[in-house]
Amino acid sequence: MKTHTYRTLFIVTALAFATMYIYPTVGWMTLSDETRQERLDTWEQEDLAASDSGLFGGMTKAVKRWSQFNRDWVINLGLDLQGGVHMVVEFDPNDLDGLEERELQEQDIQAMVLQRIRNRVDEFEAKEPIIQALGTNQIQIMLPGEKNVKRAQELIMKTAFLTFHLASGVNGSFDEKEQAIRDVHKHFEAKGQNFAQNLLEIARGVYRVPAENFKRVSIMVEEANGVEGLLPENRMFAFSTPPAPGGGDQSYQLYLIENDPAMNGEDLTSAVARPDDRNPGRWKILFEFGADGVANFADLTDTNRGREMAIVLDGRVVSAPTINERIVGSGEITGQFTADEAKDLSIALNSGSMPVPIKEAYSGVVDASLGADSVQKGVFSAISGLLLVMVFMLIYYRAAGIIAIIALTANALLVVGALAYFNATLTLPGIAGLILTIGMAVDANVLIFERIREELRNGKSLLSSIEGGYARATITILDANVTTLIAALVLTQFGTGPVQGFAVTLSIGVCASVFAALIVTRSVLDFVVERKIISELSMMSILKAKPDYKFIEKRKVAFTVSAAVIVVGMAMFGFRAGDMFGVDFKNGTNMRIAIASDAGVAERDVRDRLTDSGFPSAVVQAYTGTDLSVPNQFLIRIGDDADGEAQPESTEALPGGTVDTVSNRVQLALADLGSGSDINDQVRLLSVQTVGPAVGKRLRGDSYMAISWALVFIIFYLWFRFELKFAVGAAVALVHDVLVTIGVFAVFGREISIPVVAALLTIIGYSLNDTIVVFDRLREDLKLERGQGTKRESIIDLAVNHTLSRTILTSLTTLFVVVVLFVFGGGDINDFAFALIIGIIVGTYSSIFVASPAVLIYEDIQEWWQARRHSSGPGGPGKSGGSSKRKKKKARNADEATA
Repeated sequence: MKTHTYRTLFIVTALAFATMYIYPTVGWMTLSDETRQERLDTWEQEDLAASDSGLFGGMTKAVKRWSQFNRDWVINLGLDLQGGVHMVVEFDPNDLDGLEERELQEQDIQAMVLQRIRNRVDEFEAKEPIIQALGTNQIQIMLPGEKNVKRAQELIMKTAFLTFHLASGVNGSFDEKEQAIRDVHKHFEAKGQNFAQNLLEIARGVYRVPAENFKRVSIMVEEANGVEGLLPENRMFAFSTPPAPGGGDQSYQLYLIENDPAMNGEDLTSAVARPDDRNPGRWKILFEFGADGVANFADLTDTNRGREMAIVLDGRVVSAPTINERIVGSGEITGQFTADEAKDLSIALNSGSMPVPIKEAYSGVVDASLGADSVQKGVFSAISGLLLVMVFMLIYYRAAGIIAIIALTANALLVVGALAYFNATLTLPGIAGLILTIGMAVDANVLIFERIREELRNGKSLLSSIEGGYARATITILDANVTTLIAALVLTQFGTGPVQGFAVTLSIGVCASVFAALIVTRSVLDFVVERKIISELSMMSILKAKPDYKFIEKRKVAFTVSAAVIVVGMAMFGFRAGDMFGVDFKNGTNMRIAIASDAGVAERDVRDRLTDSGFPSAVVQAYTGTDLSVPNQFLIRIGDDADGEAQPESTEALPGGTVDTVSNRVQLALADLGSGSDINDQVRLLSVQTVGPAVGKRLRGDSYMAISWALVFIIFYLWFRFELKFAVGAAVALVHDVLVTIGVFAVFGREISIPVVAALLTIIGYSLNDTIVVFDRLREDLKLERGQGTKRESIIDLAVNHTLSRTILTSLTTLFVVVVLFVFGGGDINDFAFALIIGIIVGTYSSIFVASPAVLIYEDIQEWWQARRHSSGPGGPGKSGGSSKRKKKKARNADEATA
């Protein structure tokens, strides 16, 4: 019982921690927007007034904040699920202040402005923001979850400039800086606050501020910089740039620099990242000044050798290298820069040296891009699907089904708790990961119960059957989940945006599924059996006790069907080309409209009208601008190649509706929702712009790279755990499933969007899990049948038949959730659910008719290649060829199984 006690304590502790982290999310969702803002304001005042209250005081504050639904513990929702702040800023192409001399095009300037705004948004700490180019001189910013428009305006619209400041200290001496820290500490100590306790001195004169203390310290630093005589003359404190999200060191470095800049970035002409030859594996930044800046920078560096030069952008120290020599005309910034860090710094230097003024075009709050109605339908459908799964497990497995429901509930608690703990952002792709997690959690339980059923059929007692069932199922569950975890971790490392969100959710789900199946389910089973609560496990069966279907005999027919579907699908994909990709992947038209109606206009009605008029994939969001006198505003985005050819757009209202443009057709589609005699009165075009894709080239490239590397690592793992032939079989099945799904999408006229990409990633994980289960049983059967004279084809059929019940049950339970999403989830989730339905069906098919036969074909090719090598060996083909053929024929006639 000692082992059981520790195991029980472990389970209870894990579930208690998960519940503790879920509580703030559930509570926060019940609060109104007004109550949420009140609490945020109150907490901010409490943080600013915080003093040294010791360990007990800190714990008391944390518990109080938790009971009030601490926002820092709440799961974030993406823009597709909750909406946020929407802003458009622009610059005047005719006011470039001498940038013509640098021969920069409007697009180049726009890219620099976009990069600067992206840096500022990072400071805003928004999760998965959308930042896009509009036309040639505008930038669109969307911040998920934010409702404070004023705060966003202040951050994004602030004036920024690149400057060079000399830092305090010469040749490693930091006496001045340390004295300044002591003086500031005394200043705040007199006010009942502790400045020094918020700092970490990691080396002599090097101070860092942990991220959790940053807001409080930044307020103190701002005050200290403004108190005359507190700091040495012409000195001020400055912070480093924000730490990279998810990085190891989540802190800011504190610098003491000269208040007056030694130089500014006006004369900087270029900055480029290059590998550092003197420091292999690291990168440096080369920069150049114009004619006026060359002499000034040479004098500055010559007279300040040994001092640190702080490069300050947007008020933050980007880097503070030591001046080693006189720099004439050009120089280099060295340090422990990675390639990405060096490239980002060079972009920041180039964009920081651009003195183009920007102004706000408009700003407001938008609803969820999926639409509130679609989000509600999606949540309802997902919950309904889960309930269906639970009911099915209860009916099919009876008492064991109750145990499976307990495990599924524990799995859900652990996943949601972990998402809250890691402060993850949940988007529709993340929900895809959750759906795959549900499927894998059910699959693990089905594997265990089916193995227990086999042991019971062999005449073993219930306790022995449970022991044997777990012993045989554990290795299969681990193999299937480890391969999926490898894919998820690779996607986390190489993927960005929605792909990374999917991967994080999937990684958490895989770990929770294994824990729930191997520990929670086992503990409950042991408890009820040892205490005689149940004395037998009766289960339904959808197949006969020992199915004996000849799948391998039909492999040629299956391959022919698969090849035909892939060829037709890929031909259709190539024919449709550009219009296969949704608005997320291409340029489009972004418009803000106002519908003249005394009654409110629902998002759903706008979306339905656009769908009926040939814009099925239009993104519609309710918009609340700063001008409340204009009601019924909507933000609409439509891809360039929507039904019919779009003509060039302008920001002027179209006269009389005579020109065939996207915006005019939108007006016509929505005219019956408005009132008035003229179409331009019924539906006002407040703004119309050309917009770049939400998924940039970098995101697409990262996605391809992530999937490619995931396949490589999976193949190596399967090669290590099984054999190369199994790795090849799994890879063939994966490629088959993705190609068939894309082909079916093309044939049915569907579009590929970000959620569909997430669905494709889900299909890869599902197919992999399905295939590994079959391969694990095949490996076991190969060992059992070795030397028994059984044909390879028969062994493969035996393995597939052994796992057939589990394959069908897992597919059915996962389909319950997805089909309900497809039928009741609403139009915006329809493509996403359709892809999952096709993928699950195809994944089930491929694990039976593609993966295992691919292993057989690989062996045949191997034998052919070996025979060919023998036939061309010593003695010539004429002498050894016939011998090789006879050996091969003899081996086949022997029908001896090999592993």
